[in-house]
Order: sequence, then structure tokens, then C-alpha cells
Amino acid sequence: MKEAHLGSGVVLRSATAADLPDLLRICLQTGDSGKDATHLHKLPELVGDIYVAPYVLHQPDFAYALIADNKVVGYLLGVLDTQAFENTLAQGYWSTTKAKYVQVDSEITASDQDLLKDLAKQGFSDPALIAKYPSHLHIDILESHQSAGYGKAMIAYLLDELKTAGSTGVHLHMSSKNDRARAFYKKFGFIEVTEDANECIMGLIF
Repeated sequence: MKEAHLGSGVVLRSATAADLPDLLRICLQTGDSGKDATHLHKLPELVGDIYVAPYVLHQPDFAYALIADNKVVGYLLGVLDTQAFENTLAQGYWSTTKAKYVQVDSEITASDQDLLKDLAKQGFSDPALIAKYPSHLHIDILESHQSAGYGKAMIAYLLDELKTAGSTGVHLHMSSKNDRARAFYKKFGFIEVTEDANECIMGLIF
């Protein structure tokens, strides 16, 4: 198990399947551009089933949990080879996850409906994107532990891990409205690759 100490007893360590309940909860509690999205959903695990569980289960070498005060307060998820990862998920993960949500309460929220649409279209990235930026990453930290320098240390750690493993470039998806995140990633050298009213894809070449 890999481990990095970020100071003041805060540790970034390899995530395991046993961490999934905490990681799915954190995904929900940061699902509104870093803020708690619990009130926006009646399907609390859905966002994590799309954006967290695949990484912990199928790319554990680059999945990390952030531990502070003996509690999981964030996560860092990376993929070395996006194409290979997506091929793996297409062989079973997505079909199983879609089946989990075939029958849902008709009273689900608009945010849940949007996520179900996201789930339905999960598949493969633009070949031109992953040819230039073959790796990708996600990061989320609870509001209570944001703005403490952990995010910067975590991203620096993962970028080094991916580069050492042979990656030539990395990308990430984020809300076009999240100006704070945009400025944060630009400090690492990320640039906007594509953008529409809802989503911005940023990339970095090593």
C-alpha cells in the first residue's frame, strides 16, 4: 500500500474496496462543484457509482484516500491508460451498474435524472483526446478540509506517479462554471482543450 504524509497527521494512502462507502459519500458531499449535493439527490450512491467506484475497483494502482483525524475526507483517482480502462469497464461494470438503476423511484430529482443520462452514455472517450492526453484524473475533498493545501499536494503526487509510470499526458473533466478549479489546474500547466456551457476538459502534456 502506497502512502504519502501531507503534514499535521494527514495521510494520502492507497484506497481499497473497503473504503468505497466513505468514498461514495464524499463524492455526494462534494457533488455540487465541491459543495454538498446531498439535498439534490434521492439516489445517493449514483454519482459515486459513476465517478468513483470504477476507479477503486478497476484502477486501484492510482486510487487514493485522503485521511485526516482518522477519517476519510477526500480521494484522488487516476488512470494511466484511459482507453484500456474504458475497455475494461465496457466488459461488465457499466452494464451491471445500469442494471442497478433500471427501476428507480419516479420521484427522483432532476439532478438524479441528469446523472442517469450520464450513466446511460458512459462508454469511450474521444480518440483524439486520449491520443494526446492518455491518462486522466479526478479529485474531491470535503469542504471542511478544502483550502488547506491538500489538493495541491495530492495533484502534484499523482502527476508524478503517472509520469513515472510512462504517461505522456493527462486530462480531466470539470464544470465550466467552476472558475476556482480552473484557476487551480492552470497553476499546474493544464490548458482548456474543449469546452461547452456545461463541461470543460483540461489537459496537460508531460
